[in-house]
Amino acid sequence: NSGSFGAGRLASACDVFERMVRDEKCTIFLALAGAVVPAGLRTTIADLIRKRLIDALVSTGANMVHDLIEALGGHHYKGHWFVDDYLLYQYHIYRIYDVFVPEEDFVKADASLIEMFDEIAAKKGGGTLSTNELMREVGMRLKDPKSIVRSAYECNVPIFLPAMRDSEFAYIHRVHTVRNKEKALTVSAFQEVPEMLRIMEQSERIGMVVLGGGVPRNSVQHAALMTGKGLDYVVII
Repeated sequence: NSGSFGAGRLASACDVFERMVRDEKCTIFLALAGAVVPAGLRTTIADLIRKRLIDALVSTGANMVHDLIEALGGHHYKGHWFVDDYLLYQYHIYRIYDVFVPEEDFVKADASLIEMFDEIAAKKGGGTLSTNELMREVGMRLKDPKSIVRSAYECNVPIFLPAMRDSEFAYIHRVHTVRNKEKALTVSAFQEVPEMLRIMEQSERIGMVVLGGGVPRNSVQHAALMTGKGLDYVVII
């Protein structure tokens, strides 16, 4: 209750989040940027979805790639920032600062995702999907209950990836396109704009929780502005 320093600011943020969760007419958007999934928040975010504490997720593509690495059998390991890069290179280990991922886990995830893209294209006969529609199709094909993408599919929570091209997904899509040519899927971030606006237009009040910032945060803010409603509750970390 003193409201002092970082602890006081965190207490205020918890109060705001509690108010938006208790407000039954509020739609809550969670915006994720930065390496929060490699850092260990994967199951926390999946739990937020399953407990209905958020209604929509807007993320970098990279965070969902790292969710899929784990969903498809890979792992993130706690390392140390001081380890020599050349030593990691010799052992085929990728790093995200002090988090380590074996190259093999990326290769396995890439191969699985390319197969999923091919399967989705065959099912849809090519065509164009929004990033949310693609994430639903991918989530349908996962089995890991701790996966963010699988949890969102099961709970019908949309996942929007406005900067999807800036992630592994872009290169997976390139391989898929070369393999399938005219029948390849097209993924459009523009198609998610009316989807986000429709959710906000149908919401009496809008809440936003931001971890990081960047494109996901701006996408939610811009959509709220476009609907002429603005945001009723906001927490930014």
